[in-house]
Amino acid sequence: MTTVGEVQTLKGPVSAGNLGTTLIHEHLFVGHPELDLNFPHPEWDEPAMVDAAVDGLERLWGLGVRTVVDLTVLGLGRDVARVARVADRTRMQLAVSTGYYTADVLPPFFHTHGPGRLVDGPDPLVELFLNDIEEGSRALACGQPC
Repeated sequence: MTTVGEVQTLKGPVSAGNLGTTLIHEHLFVGHPELDLNFPHPEWDEPAMVDAAVDGLERLWGLGVRTVVDLTVLGLGRDVARVARVADRTRMQLAVSTGYYTADVLPPFFHTHGPGRLVDGPDPLVELFLNDIEEGSRALACGQPC
């Protein structure tokens, strides 16, 4: 959990004053979950892509960048565990975001689940986003509180 004046990164909280030069809208990896599952790309080599991401971030470090905000949210192939593997191998401070990308509408699940809907209960988007903010994306990468 961060306190006022801190930013949560995959390496832990960082004082806002220690963020340095920051790229605020980046995507280390972008995919399409259904296509990736059902129509795998023969050119996709995850270990090679992780290596390439680490190399790219290290080149940015050499140019003076110290923090990158990865905005790859659900709907764009979000894989926090993959980004955490990159974070473990680079000096770069990586912050990940929460949210859901959609070109036009949310998936049907979000239209049927929530207050006053077919499956009544809490709003799943609110739960998702609050969990990301309060528990942190690193917990998603570890599968538990880290």
